[in-house]
Amino acid sequence: MTEPNSPPTGPEHLLEAFQEIGRSLEIGRTADTILAGLRHVLPGCDRATLCAVGLDGQTVVCRRARGRDSLLPELPAPAQELPDGGTARKVLDSGRPETVAVTPESAASDPDLSAGSSAAVAAPLLGAGGRRIGTLVAESADPGAFSERDCGVLRAYAAGAAPAIERILFHEKAVEGRELVSEMEVAGKVLQDLLPHECPILEGLEVAAAYEPCSQVGGDYYDLIPLGEDRWGIAMADVAGKGIPAALLVAALHASVFSLAKSSLTLRTIVGRTNQLLYESVGETRYATFFFGLLDVPLRRLIHINAGHPPPVLVRASGEVEMIHASGLPVGLFPAPRYFEEVIQLGDGDLLAFYTDGITESADRQGDLFGRDRLAALLRRERDQGVPAAEVCDNILKAVRRFRGGAPDDDQTVVVIRAG
Repeated sequence: MTEPNSPPTGPEHLLEAFQEIGRSLEIGRTADTILAGLRHVLPGCDRATLCAVGLDGQTVVCRRARGRDSLLPELPAPAQELPDGGTARKVLDSGRPETVAVTPESAASDPDLSAGSSAAVAAPLLGAGGRRIGTLVAESADPGAFSERDCGVLRAYAAGAAPAIERILFHEKAVEGRELVSEMEVAGKVLQDLLPHECPILEGLEVAAAYEPCSQVGGDYYDLIPLGEDRWGIAMADVAGKGIPAALLVAALHASVFSLAKSSLTLRTIVGRTNQLLYESVGETRYATFFFGLLDVPLRRLIHINAGHPPPVLVRASGEVEMIHASGLPVGLFPAPRYFEEVIQLGDGDLLAFYTDGITESADRQGDLFGRDRLAALLRRERDQGVPAAEVCDNILKAVRRFRGGAPDDDQTVVVIRAG
């Protein structure tokens, strides 16, 4: 759904598209965002359709379509179930992506294909445990528009988009039934207990953290892991989706990262095995942005890997601001992505902040984002005024709340390290 001369796209573009998905609890708006993001990963697509079904796997709750340049009118939901014989029903039943052989006759008889379509690929939207919650169908007038690689890219994109749909389905069920709400309260208490109850006191470094969930059960996670010999593991992750499925994945991440960090493994091994755990245990239905670093307190040195997580902000004593950008893809999306270590060397007066995207992607009533520039400016002021790390964390959450004009619509986590 980009112009024909768009540059090639690949897995690295998935992260850019995923950043726009999952902000809303309105299923139609979320479906529109997913379809709009698809243009970044399938440039040959002329038209795309998303169909979402309820947690029963049958009832159609949303059908939306997008042409090359704009949204199309919302599609009706015939008989409240996907019609037999269509591409969407076939892919939903099989739970597998498919490259569709399109002929004029099949396009005319398939309720999920448009007139003039000559090629199509489709992928299921899979929730936790492989739950089938919908389909994505991409079409083109060009018979050679899609390759097997494109089918794989669509599958990966659908895997990353599905948690946003599933989150809405669980939210709607929670609103309707007290039983699930009660379960979410219990899960939320468990997650709160997993987070550090206090920050360590380190020689020459001041460490603080703050966390504010947007609901009873959030998808953010952070940990400060003592490793002995004045070394600490610093972990932060943001799991795609919300609710009980995300809570289970957060708990698994916490246990896995803690165990791996305590095993004296290399940084790449820790992140690689974390990726492997997510990919093999929940497949492509779940992923998480992930930051993990090993802090050497006497040397004030942080060796780290950033797997698709928002860039930590480093404010030097001179006032210079550095963004520590991601060096790898989120964990859980692919079987064995490559990750690269980087080093942050802290000096006297430096201020380093880690955060989840609930901070920078919080929007005001006009739709403007709080953004990294506002965060960097706030951190520079706090550093210049000598504000303690704990107060810096609180001031960030207060500033975001004022900007938004109310409670957060996504979890907000921040960890600050100030070098004395």
